[in-house]
Amino acid sequence: MADPAPLPEITVDHFMEHGCAVVCVVIDPADAQQLLYGTVTRPDGTLAGTYYPADRVRGDHWRIVAADGTHYHAASEYDAVEWLTTSNRETSTPDTGTVECGHCSQPLEITRQQWERDNVATCPCGGHADLNFHRRHAEWGENFQPG
Repeated sequence: MADPAPLPEITVDHFMEHGCAVVCVVIDPADAQQLLYGTVTRPDGTLAGTYYPADRVRGDHWRIVAADGTHYHAASEYDAVEWLTTSNRETSTPDTGTVECGHCSQPLEITRQQWERDNVATCPCGGHADLNFHRRHAEWGENFQPG
């Protein structure tokens, strides 16, 4: 019988970001320090969501699970925490803006969440607005119509 391998150390780390509480479960913090998953709680105590690396070996391909169960991708742990602490806040009146359909030029109303996470906004005409294009040419809160 071989000796069992030593168990990795697991710790819980916590910090505040944009007024939100972030709690991370980290495996083997003395060596590899790989994050298993993290949770973000809003200042009012409600869950904003969780995040984790889909590839634990490399620590990349980050995933976000919002409080409503919707899944998103993130480029890094930092991006996942930033998204959960800033752009996933529920408000009583949704923050909206307008972009233009690339096919029929019809204005399309989008939410800030769509602006920050989606690549396109679909139009009833069957076309869409390329949100990547609009983000390159405007910031949220500006007139989204390309000039």
